[in-house]
Amino acid sequence: MKLFSLAILIYCFSTFTVGNSVTIECKYQMQRWWGTNSEYQCYIEGRELFGEDRVFIEKAEGDHEDGKTNDDVKYLDIYNTNLKYFPRNLENIFKNLELIFIWDSKLIELTSEDLRPFTKLKYFKIEGNPIEIISEDLFIHNPNIEILDIYYNKISHIDRKALSHLNKMRYFRFDGNVCKLNRKQAETKSEVLEMIKEIEEGQC
Repeated sequence: MKLFSLAILIYCFSTFTVGNSVTIECKYQMQRWWGTNSEYQCYIEGRELFGEDRVFIEKAEGDHEDGKTNDDVKYLDIYNTNLKYFPRNLENIFKNLELIFIWDSKLIELTSEDLRPFTKLKYFKIEGNPIEIISEDLFIHNPNIEILDIYYNKISHIDRKALSHLNKMRYFRFDGNVCKLNRKQAETKSEVLEMIKEIEEGQC
């Protein structure tokens, strides 16, 4: 009976994993964004991608530039998708990510566990998504963030301590959200600190 139950459990787990596994199609290219160096990027676009549930990225395909592999990818740009939840297993596909963009998608949730593997992250952007909350520990595993874009989402609350530990941050943009700060963006360290102070004082 125990073996039969175990077999059912394994079958159900396998079905779940396969049913929520996806292969992403990357457009690989060298890319330079504001405030960054030119690096190798995977660009993903398409409303047919991802769907309602959290997905497991099984592999990434596409035409690499000569001599390049997924280990060379430092930038990940996800645009115009149905991505509601941060996908699993990205860290095993792209092991050296320093930049992650999720924009004009349907992202509703982000957790510190989602971002835990990306300790090299320097530039993070979420734009044009229905996400509403930035939790206290969201970036706790990402102390190297230098550029943070969180604009034109539905953010109504940022925990007071959510950004306090990001000592390397030199640019912060936060406009077009439900919560409003006095400054839309910070382009210097002193301006960044002003915006963080507003958040620490409970402005959002």
